[in-house]
Amino acid sequence: MLISTLVSFLLLVVGPAQAGFDDRMNRPTEAISTPERSLLVGLIEGDSRLLAVGERGRVLLSDDQGVSWRQAVVPVSVMLTGIAQADESTFWAVGHDGIVIRSDDRGENWRKVLEGGEIIEQVADYYRALVADAEADPEYPEYELEELMFRAEEAALAVEDRALPTLLNVTFVDSQHGYLLGAYGLLLETRDGGASWQAINEALGNIDGFHLNAMTVADGALYIAGEAGSLFRSTDRGQSWEALYSPYDGSFFGIKSLADRRLVAYGLRGNAFESNDGGDSWQPIALPIKRTLTGMTRLEDGTQILVGSFGALLVKPAGSDRFVPQSLPIPAPSMAVLPVADNQVVVVGLAGVQRVAVNPVAAKAAK
Repeated sequence: MLISTLVSFLLLVVGPAQAGFDDRMNRPTEAISTPERSLLVGLIEGDSRLLAVGERGRVLLSDDQGVSWRQAVVPVSVMLTGIAQADESTFWAVGHDGIVIRSDDRGENWRKVLEGGEIIEQVADYYRALVADAEADPEYPEYELEELMFRAEEAALAVEDRALPTLLNVTFVDSQHGYLLGAYGLLLETRDGGASWQAINEALGNIDGFHLNAMTVADGALYIAGEAGSLFRSTDRGQSWEALYSPYDGSFFGIKSLADRRLVAYGLRGNAFESNDGGDSWQPIALPIKRTLTGMTRLEDGTQILVGSFGALLVKPAGSDRFVPQSLPIPAPSMAVLPVADNQVVVVGLAGVQRVAVNPVAAKAAK
């Protein structure tokens, strides 16, 4: 199965609701004997606990660095696409049909706090208010008003057709301040710990409505990466945003902070770029294979690891100037990677969980 097919499945399942949609939004996830073999999409580490999310509303927990896994109690059965930690005990996860769930006990039990029907109504109200303000301003540019009115009409149609959105990721800057990222430029923000969420689609200037795939917080700045080479930055904690120069017009599926204003953005067909100045400029990263990249991590010693399609696992040892391929036990499309102990990483994707020993010494010798 090509990674492009998997990514398309995750990103583009957006359309009118069907009978089964309401069922899976209200049907608890089924407990199975081998949840670690599920299709998994998101992976985070929270205070020595690993949490992974994926198909059929599954949230998996591991307290032994990925050796064993168990399922959490989740009230929905939709595909979950992203997970984030807000504080020591609070986690958030998002997915298809605009589902947002929350756990207040380190991921053991989850409750639904928001769903797509509420989101599309909020977005419609948001655009109606923007249009009303623009029409009341005699100096508002006419062409911008026409674009706002078009987007307001689209938002109203989404409510009429019950076209539920796909949420692609979630990020919390701190315990109170978080973001929900979605397909077609959907962006929501909370500044009260998730008690309320506000649509802010227009904040980025993303007039084409490109998918927003990933977000990271680095050196006090916020960064978003998305479809068609979209890159955005905020240096004032989300009060304002700017579009960054992009070195690539294909989709970025992730953006990773490496500290000291260094960033890596990665995506389709083995395209990855590094910035050493907080996103002001980007340089291409030479990679040995041209496979779509969907996850990245960094070991304590500085070793960088990328994962992606066809079981791609690329290792760049600390001090080396290039990535070297290494094999996964099961060469299946992978979506995320995190370090555990003793040069081990946990990789999740189509084959579920894989725990892999990284060999940076061998990779460095191949230089």
